[in-house]
Amino acid sequence: MTFQETALKLYSTLCEVKGLTEDEHYSVLSKIPDHPTQMLIFFSLPSSVWLEWVRRFLANH
Repeated sequence: MTFQETALKLYSTLCEVKGLTEDEHYSVLSKIPDHPTQMLIFFSLPSSVWLEWVRRFLANH
């Protein structure tokens, strides 16, 4: 998957993260493109840890 394909998939994938607030959703969308490696890490993780990963990412960026 190319970086562009990964970026295009981000919105729909974040919609699948149960427990993610609307504010968190849009914060990630605005911040993660500045951290391409972090986006690749996010997609490499199992979906069961996405919510915690997103919250830690937002706390640190």
